[in-house]
Amino acid sequence: MLPKKSGFTLIELLVVIAIIAILAAIIFPVFASAREKARQTVCASNTKQLSLGVLMYAQDYDEILPPTAIPSEESDGTLWPMLVQPYIKNDQVRRCPSDSKGQFNSYGLNEIIFSDLTDPVSIRRPIQSLAAIQTPTETVMMAELGTEDDLVTPRGDAFKSTAPSYPLNDEEDGRPAARHSGRANLGLMDGHQKAFRMDQFYLNQTPPDKWYLPEGQQ
Repeated sequence: MLPKKSGFTLIELLVVIAIIAILAAIIFPVFASAREKARQTVCASNTKQLSLGVLMYAQDYDEILPPTAIPSEESDGTLWPMLVQPYIKNDQVRRCPSDSKGQFNSYGLNEIIFSDLTDPVSIRRPIQSLAAIQTPTETVMMAELGTEDDLVTPRGDAFKSTAPSYPLNDEEDGRPAARHSGRANLGLMDGHQKAFRMDQFYLNQTPPDKWYLPEGQQ
């Protein structure tokens, strides 16, 4: 006599499907969060390397900070990432892995400090030196840009960063983009990297753009 074959009933099958769906609903967000955390870590590393590249450039030029752009006969200008490129490992550090809009660069130098030698208005400002920054640990050097958020920064080709409360003057500047779980990676003038919430630019600060304006210029 052949043994009787057993199988799943419809109810059992539905229970199994429901359990799988529940597990997927729990696990998939964890995977997505872990992936974004990894991207944030890569972006933080990029910001750190670029910040150190800027400082090494300054050390080689008598502590004069690099401009955001310089005139070039072959184009509209040579941008700061190309000026500091000899001091960084590779061009990949110019792009944040979470930046879907950045065309060639995800980060911008603080335009309130760094001069643009292709801009007649900016060029009239004295070129800053490291010695002029009295609070380097509390002064923004650069910020990641380019992702639209509540401050509306849909810039794909920006290379200068402006403070959140400042107007966007042209297509070359943008505000910090909080693309990593509500935080933006910024490099400070002493070379260290920090992830900022947008409200850190406003709460308990006088003036509200403390992080962008060096002490003595506030």
